[in-house]
Amino acid sequence: MAAILEVDAVSKHYLRGGERIVALDQVSFRIDQPSVTAIAGPSGSGKSTLLGMLARFDRPDSGSISVDGERLDLIAETQLDQYRNRKLGFVFQQFNLVGTLTAQENVELALSPQALSPSERSRRAVAALEMVGMDHRLKHEPSELSGGQQQRVAIARALVNRPSLVIADEPTGNLDGKTAQQLLELIDNLNRQVGTTFVIATHDQRVMEMAHGVVRLADGRQVA
Repeated sequence: MAAILEVDAVSKHYLRGGERIVALDQVSFRIDQPSVTAIAGPSGSGKSTLLGMLARFDRPDSGSISVDGERLDLIAETQLDQYRNRKLGFVFQQFNLVGTLTAQENVELALSPQALSPSERSRRAVAALEMVGMDHRLKHEPSELSGGQQQRVAIARALVNRPSLVIADEPTGNLDGKTAQQLLELIDNLNRQVGTTFVIATHDQRVMEMAHGVVRLADGRQVA
């Protein structure tokens, strides 16, 4: 299998009140496509810092990150939006849906950087919502959806551009046990049937058990 993501000796630190805080220290791993990988660890372990660098919202102090063989630190600032739109999808713990828009309109937002006709945007959004079993809720706003349904819409939004990699930050964190299990089954099905690679930051044991691999972090360092 080809590597979709390679993290090589990545380190990151911050200064807080004159104190040097180590966020990540020499973290290295490789993820093949298609797969599901959990980035596991307690709060403060460095998971969010790592995900932020995968999205190129931040850069490592040392080491490198490559997606599909492309070094992220070599991407020009002017090309970042295009990179994210072409390569990445994002799923957030808080869903991040626009409350005044319908499910379909929320998914269509991810297509806005592309020069598509309204009918093509609609077609792609409906197809993405159909993939996650939400095509019967196209015209419902977030307030009319359960937490699990909102997360499915968020996943459809992440998938609508058919990215190489979907990054999910604690996607089960705000869901009850039954809904979280249904979400994990959906992710597993999308991985197997569509070939989407997922990287999921989590402290949920169920996510770790369904993942093909687990990268464990503690205090910014990889642990066995």
